[in-house]
Amino acid sequence: MITYTISMPAPHSHLFHVRIEIARAETGDVQLSLPAWTPGSYMIREFARHVQEFQAADGEGRPLPWRKVRKDGWLVAAGPATGVVVSYKVYAFDLTVRTSHLDGTHGYFNGANVLMYVHGHTREPLILHVDPPSGWQVTTGLTPLPPDPAYPHRASFQAADYDELVDCPVECGTHRLLSFTVDGVPHRIAIWGRGNEDEARLLADTQRIVEVQRAMFGGLPYRDYTFILHLTDGRGGGLEHRNSATNMVDRWTFADQYERYLSLTSHELFHAWNVKRLRPAPLGPFDYQNENYTRLLWLMEGATSYYDDLLLVRAGLMSEERYLQKLADEIVQLQSQPGRRLQSLEQSSFDAWIKFYRPDENSINTSISYYLKGALVCWMFDMAIRARTNGERSFDDVMRYLYQRYPIEGPGIPEEGAVLAAIEAIGGADGGLRELYERYVTGVEELDYAAALAVVGLEPRWQHRRPRPDGQPPAWLGVNWRKQGERTLVAAVRSDGPAYEAGVYADDELIAIDGWRVNEERLNQRLLERRPGDTVRLTLFRGDALIEVPVILAVAPYDMLSLVPVAAPTAQQVQMRAAWLGRIV
Repeated sequence: MITYTISMPAPHSHLFHVRIEIARAETGDVQLSLPAWTPGSYMIREFARHVQEFQAADGEGRPLPWRKVRKDGWLVAAGPATGVVVSYKVYAFDLTVRTSHLDGTHGYFNGANVLMYVHGHTREPLILHVDPPSGWQVTTGLTPLPPDPAYPHRASFQAADYDELVDCPVECGTHRLLSFTVDGVPHRIAIWGRGNEDEARLLADTQRIVEVQRAMFGGLPYRDYTFILHLTDGRGGGLEHRNSATNMVDRWTFADQYERYLSLTSHELFHAWNVKRLRPAPLGPFDYQNENYTRLLWLMEGATSYYDDLLLVRAGLMSEERYLQKLADEIVQLQSQPGRRLQSLEQSSFDAWIKFYRPDENSINTSISYYLKGALVCWMFDMAIRARTNGERSFDDVMRYLYQRYPIEGPGIPEEGAVLAAIEAIGGADGGLRELYERYVTGVEELDYAAALAVVGLEPRWQHRRPRPDGQPPAWLGVNWRKQGERTLVAAVRSDGPAYEAGVYADDELIAIDGWRVNEERLNQRLLERRPGDTVRLTLFRGDALIEVPVILAVAPYDMLSLVPVAAPTAQQVQMRAAWLGRIV
């Protein structure tokens, strides 16, 4: 048995104290490693850089020799010792959902950041003891163990294996706990921080989200569920776990930005089915030291992104009008990325480790988000399946089919052919859906929005956000800007725009247009006075050099979209839309 004890005797030091007691039958060296990444966040993050004061001893307290064998690996020369004790400290002052944070108000940790695994013992049951400061409570999704009278402040838990241990983040502190049940299954919301939240509303709406997602899949996949909610100043994010999630929002979100909380909560909860049970074969058991490649993140994150807001509509927590506007905004966002013509959804999924989490000024030209395009493609399949089956089936059925066919105890979804097979099993295997898959998932063809919208009696209405006064198409540079103090800098140059051809670079500082000083706002005003085909002279600082770049303006692409009902929808279109967006009671 391996027992972990984590304590925080001096929270202001930001140091978690970790002790690992290894009771073993074998002899010889003991090798330990700290993961380099955490599941759900696909980038090597080098958590071992925060480890300090590593020590090793036998069961009697006698020191054992050890050495590092790689950046995140330690080898203890344990010899014949059947009891080995390893201790170390981890610096934790990174407040995100994927890392760990300890200060005078709370201690939050993800197991992958702080708990090393013992090679050869990752599939065994494990025990975790948490010793918080006096007055603090401990909340996690792990199975609790009975209290030990010898350690009155200790909270103890059991995990089936190392994967479960690190998939259950732990919140320690004086956080509030709200609770509700769905189908007799207990749910908790652990809230660290305060803002303008309404606890009663938050509780009721979170419960409604659980009920609607349970209705879609036919049941809850866990014995209990914990929402860890961090209320912070301007930060955000979410990370899914098998029976919990950590969500982080700005503390003042709960008035005019309340939708952000609802969407985030819906997204991370949906992962309890999609990713945590239904998963690609390469995503489990995990290799914690190296990249785990899959071409199916577009389904894991894209389908989840498709359903997060859609299920809010079905729950009565978002209006149809608001949902359609958000869908339109997502279409505009994808169409503003020239990279959609270069990188497929499968490629985006595979390259998440080096591209999605590491964007740069050229990312807009070479890549797409498997969240964004994945959601739109899942919507495309949803509309196609509804049309082909006269509304009898939908992408909901595809998700349920996959969930039943590839249970958590199985090997996961095969990389090749399995998702397409599921789509064809639900929507028909006459080749039409395969063609869509080849065009939109493995290929880079433009998405046919009009065809998908027509299924539910809608049509796209494209416009320019800032049209010319005479109603003609505005002129366009093809540059994204960013502010740095009082300076206006080029954030990115679109490869499909005239500034790219003219030689404008990222990080150039905007000074003037045609000899007149401008910032971004004034530049946009001046461009409304120009026509496509006009030449303007941009004065820029490139480093310390003042330069002038002539640019021939192009016709601006549409940058605003509304999804509007067709003039005379058919009875079938009306029925399809009601089934798609209909409220679940």
